[in-house]
Amino acid sequence: MKYEGTMSRLVGKIAGLSLGLLVFGSGAFAEPLVTMEGGTAKPGVVTAWSGADKKIELTLKAGADANAVAAAISANVDKAKTKVSGGKVLVLGLAEADLLKALAEVNFGEDDLGALAAAAASDESVDSGSSLRAKKTADLDKIFKDQKVTALGQVVAVEGNKLTDVVVSVKILRAPTGDLAKTIRKGGTVKFKPVLKMNGANPDLSDANTQLNLGAYYLEKGDKVQVKIGADQKGTYAAEIITR
Repeated sequence: MKYEGTMSRLVGKIAGLSLGLLVFGSGAFAEPLVTMEGGTAKPGVVTAWSGADKKIELTLKAGADANAVAAAISANVDKAKTKVSGGKVLVLGLAEADLLKALAEVNFGEDDLGALAAAAASDESVDSGSSLRAKKTADLDKIFKDQKVTALGQVVAVEGNKLTDVVVSVKILRAPTGDLAKTIRKGGTVKFKPVLKMNGANPDLSDANTQLNLGAYYLEKGDKVQVKIGADQKGTYAAEIITR
């Protein structure tokens, strides 16, 4: 993968985050999805696999978050598309032998949520259940044509030291129309809090909007952003979607 503009902030910011807690119930260090010994795949986070042609089902070790595993595979394995069902991950697009070799190169644990967020903040595309690639093309084009509930702006500041708790201050370059125009005006600065779909205490990585909004943590002053505006929450607006 290439993170280009987001790599430096990924390295600097992720060091202080306990992202392993989002993958396993307790602190978990990076671990390969499978290991290769003499050309033979051995269990890691993935404990078993079965299937035929280019449709392989993966069984995970107890405590692993299937959505997070699916996101890590989609983000790091070329041609792989993933779906989650019944706590297992279905991988489409690679034969079993090729998939297992690729999985051995994926170290899974503390940084894969950060990698997903960095990909969302940049121009990377990630598939995990619902397609971020689709969300960043046709779906987003349609959403941002509705100027009644959307705005364009430039990041003034990003507040918060947690990936899941960020407020972005945005100078409005193109204000919304309709009722929102009464309070969100061109040239003004507005605070937005990205909306995240949660699965218990963790972000739901199968939700495409959540994948996009996690990327807000990696925005920097001067970045141009598009925002789909939600409810006013005591002076800070919900950002149903915020993306570059």
